[in-house]
Amino acid sequence: MNDEKPDLKDGRILLVEDDFVNGKIISRLLEMDNIPTDWVKNGKEAIDFYLQNKDSVLMVFMDLQMPIIDGYKATVALRENGFKRPIIAMTANAYCDEKTKSKEAGMNDYISKPVSKMDLFMMIEKWVNVDKK
Repeated sequence: MNDEKPDLKDGRILLVEDDFVNGKIISRLLEMDNIPTDWVKNGKEAIDFYLQNKDSVLMVFMDLQMPIIDGYKATVALRENGFKRPIIAMTANAYCDEKTKSKEAGMNDYISKPVSKMDLFMMIEKWVNVDKK
């Protein structure tokens, strides 16, 4: 990673994760580096959050396997509602078909769980300012 921090002053990262431990760890890692983060527990909450905060969501970390609405369906709904910024798939199942399915749903990239701090921040650095370059 380079020394230039991603520009998050105008928005937040949305973390969509149903597992309490994973959500707590990831949100804490982000908050410890002063990255504004909102954590929701399923795809329905992600869609609702986005619809109420359209201008502030800069990037989404999306779990794939969740109750109510899974990550694939939530991503399709976000895209249908105008979200054009990066959505990063997160899953413990590192199967090739999940990578393909996440791309087909409209996700930009893929990160395996357990998520390391380095992988998390590299993904943020790679994608959060992509539309500003």
